[in-house]
Amino acid sequence: MSSTNKTENISLNSWIGTDIPSRLDFNYDNETIDTVITEHKNDTISHITEDERDTWNNYMYTGVYSGNGSASRTVETSCPFDIRFAVVFANNRPLSIITSSDGAKHNYSGFASQTSNSSGISLSSDYRSLTVTQSSAAVLENEYVNLNEVGTSYCYILFR
Repeated sequence: MSSTNKTENISLNSWIGTDIPSRLDFNYDNETIDTVITEHKNDTISHITEDERDTWNNYMYTGVYSGNGSASRTVETSCPFDIRFAVVFANNRPLSIITSSDGAKHNYSGFASQTSNSSGISLSSDYRSLTVTQSSAAVLENEYVNLNEVGTSYCYILFR
């Protein structure tokens, strides 16, 4: 005889004092529990995969490089994912400086994405490294790009 009562959610046996449990009752409960747990575990709507968890938890990568003064330079980032968006800025410098003597604007920051970028920075075709520039002549009117100035330390933040 199965139990007089059943649990509310998955109908497991819930015996009262006068019920006589049988092996079939226990087997039914075990099969029900196994089925419910397996369905829950395999539910990809309620649960995420390890790859999804890794993607969500590791959405950015940071690093630094020191400017070497060359007009153009590739910065190998060792980033473990394809870069979708990058921000580069000089450490301990404002984003840009306007000199009072000639009104020249020196930009020490830049942004790049897979579709567009600001002056002086771009993503590589494999989306794993950056190309930065250092201009000795104005790139636009009186603006200069300073993303590889000799001795200047730069930080990059890369987003998945």
